[in-house]
Amino acid sequence: MSFENAFHGRTLGAQMAGGIPSLKDWIGERPPGFYQVPFPDGFRCEDTSFDLFLETLKGQGVDGSRVCCVIMETYIGGGASFAPKRYVQQLSEWCRENEAALVFDEVQAGFGRTGKLFGFEHYGVVPDMICCGKGITSSLPLSAVIGRSELMDQYGPGEMTSTHTGNPVCAAAALASIETIEREGLVENARVVGERLHEELRGLMRRNPAIGAVHGMGLVAGLHVVKEGGKEPDKERAFRIVEKSMEKGLLFFSPVGFGGATIKVCPPLTISVEAVMDGLEALEEAVGESA
Repeated sequence: MSFENAFHGRTLGAQMAGGIPSLKDWIGERPPGFYQVPFPDGFRCEDTSFDLFLETLKGQGVDGSRVCCVIMETYIGGGASFAPKRYVQQLSEWCRENEAALVFDEVQAGFGRTGKLFGFEHYGVVPDMICCGKGITSSLPLSAVIGRSELMDQYGPGEMTSTHTGNPVCAAAALASIETIEREGLVENARVVGERLHEELRGLMRRNPAIGAVHGMGLVAGLHVVKEGGKEPDKERAFRIVEKSMEKGLLFFSPVGFGGATIKVCPPLTISVEAVMDGLEALEEAVGESA
């Protein structure tokens, strides 16, 4: 089981677990056994009750005893959208009752991004397995899978190998990155500066009806750009905002997420409040000029 609009990677298994149908067009004969449920973000999916999870499974003819695992992005990467804490706690209880593994994709959320070392800590649950990458080295290609020994030890010595497996250079980079995060208090910086960032972004949303929602936590946010007066994504305006911001020296990734209309705000963990405020001033100008 996974969630709609989730992204877990580009390879076959990751694409099948993902929740973006258009990214599966290249797959010929799709293997059975992959199911998606709505992600309760409170904006695109207003029903945030765990009953929706149960009803969706029932509607798809899936019995809990058949579920091997539930995998979820700690926050939906394309929109920086978190699920309600109570929902995830109920999901964790359901997984235990049905002997299903609870897996968090922490590739974007891990290593301080959300104001916690790992994003799942916000939910007050302990997953059976997590997948890590990106911030683990802060640049070089390295990923990690961390989990309970009952799961991880199923592979014997030499049974989990790869042509491009772990290497000393990337491992050293990971250690250096983690040591820097700890030594410089960057998790706490993400929390403190993130609180100011989200306070200001919510104010920006109140002043601009083109921003339908602001999601995220810590130093990650998603500005969901909509056509004024509704929830319909406005891809063109989102791109104009990014373009206008770039002209002012403020760089964003191209709009992502639902309808390609979400602007991701993802500054470095070392950023200061002063730098955030400078960027927000440029962003507000860009939103105004994009109309």
